[in-house]
Amino acid sequence: MTVDPFFAVPRTTRPADWFERILPTLPLRLPPITLPQAMVYHVMGPGGGVWTVGLKDGKPQITAGKVGPISAQIAMTAAHFREAVAGALRDRLKKILEKQGRPIALPDASMLPHDPARIAAVSALRGSVAFELSDRDMGEKYRYVLTLGDGPVAFETANTTIEVDLDDLVALASVRTPPFKVLASGKLRVRGDADLPMRALTTLLGTKS
Repeated sequence: MTVDPFFAVPRTTRPADWFERILPTLPLRLPPITLPQAMVYHVMGPGGGVWTVGLKDGKPQITAGKVGPISAQIAMTAAHFREAVAGALRDRLKKILEKQGRPIALPDASMLPHDPARIAAVSALRGSVAFELSDRDMGEKYRYVLTLGDGPVAFETANTTIEVDLDDLVALASVRTPPFKVLASGKLRVRGDADLPMRALTTLLGTKS
């Protein structure tokens, strides 16, 4: 079975290597469009940095630093960045695909919502959502903070915090649960502004069905 090169990225990979050397070469299946706004990634701690990732003709366009216009920003520590691209979270995805008998490859994102007007409307909501994934196997909690728009990144003081057990998230992902049903599943624990995630999804998708 052919395995996507993403699943062979070594654990020692530095954030700079990921964004500037590896990510542009991956066989990503993205919407074949150009978006006017980009996503900014903040990796904090030793070896970290800031990178802006845009989309042009379906291909990622990566620039070191924070470059506008910006739709949203994602912040994480360098340690939790590693778990996402070359550690526990990446390996969980591989296990899901193996269990389902599907190709060991990154999901096809070409049909994800990509209406520029809706994306701009979501970024205009402002606010921030922290996702905390509890990994019982490793006794670890991974934190990733999404900040809407181009304002200051609120890594420690997000408006909303969503906590979920990683095994529960894997179970929901394995049956491809729609985003609204994930929020209503009872598996998520929400603190702070509980309406912000729903407002963002409704703005992006336009429906709760």
